[in-house]
Amino acid sequence: MNYLVQKPGDVGIKTYSLVELRVAVASGEVQLDCQVRHNGKRMTVLEALKAASTCYECYECGKEISSLAAACPSCGAPARAAQASLGSTIATASTLDFHVAREGKHFGPYTEAAARNYLADGRIRGDDLCWRPGMDTWLQVSQVLGER
Repeated sequence: MNYLVQKPGDVGIKTYSLVELRVAVASGEVQLDCQVRHNGKRMTVLEALKAASTCYECYECGKEISSLAAACPSCGAPARAAQASLGSTIATASTLDFHVAREGKHFGPYTEAAARNYLADGRIRGDDLCWRPGMDTWLQVSQVLGER
């Protein structure tokens, strides 16, 4: 899932993955009203992120997968397996929108329930940073989920 973003006043276009776009918005690098092209459609970054909340990127081939799919239609990788980057527990909550960062590396997206499970068993630490759509900045996991 690539997003072609052109910032106001810029001549060039920059390509972002969904995760990179979310991080760029959270960091202030990209504004929500910037224009983006995705799958041939022109929209604002905000519209693109809203549309993306019903899908995610396959960890194997990078193609778009519906959040309702059991497997990637392109390569057959099991759905939600991208959560395995910090462990193999799969939670039952719905939206994959919880991003975690530790020592410059990004993990996720996870469901909030999966992130809580990972926090409880130590795979995510309270001092790791997290972000999800709607947050202005990255915060410590303990501030968002609380220590367990």
